Amino acid sequence: MILFPINYGELLRAEFTRLTSRTWGQCTNATDELLIVYGPKHERENSIFDTSPYLLEPGNTTPAHWDCDGFFVPANRAVLRRRQAQKGPLAIKFWDFRHFRVRKHGHSVYQSGWDNGSFEPSQINWAIPVLSYEEILKRAESLTR
Repeated sequence: MILFPINYGELLRAEFTRLTSRTWGQCTNATDELLIVYGPKHERENSIFDTSPYLLEPGNTTPAHWDCDGFFVPANRAVLRRRQAQKGPLAIKFWDFRHFRVRKHGHSVYQSGWDNGSFEPSQINWAIPVLSYEEILKRAESLTR
């Protein structure tokens, strides 16, 4: 079998509209670290994923009526879920109407309210890269130059 390469920008994506009257989730970053959150599909992103990743600065909250679906746990971090630490890379998902806060539990462990699932790469149609927190910082720094 020969792998057929596909540039994901070549795939067709159905038109979408944002229904602001519908439900939405909200995240507060109560950590001292930059956090990647998953939100509405950005019109300039040509990936096949259902959500787009966004940067949320420490101490900030995602905007009202902007549907935050969850957050990313880097490869060298973990998240405390139901009293057990789960190592990244992971996507932590929240259902609509959920307003949640992400905190630190120790040096490299995140903690949040009762979530609706944790997903490893390819278990959900979200971008879950195998990146350390330091690699995320490097990429974020290059975006602000």
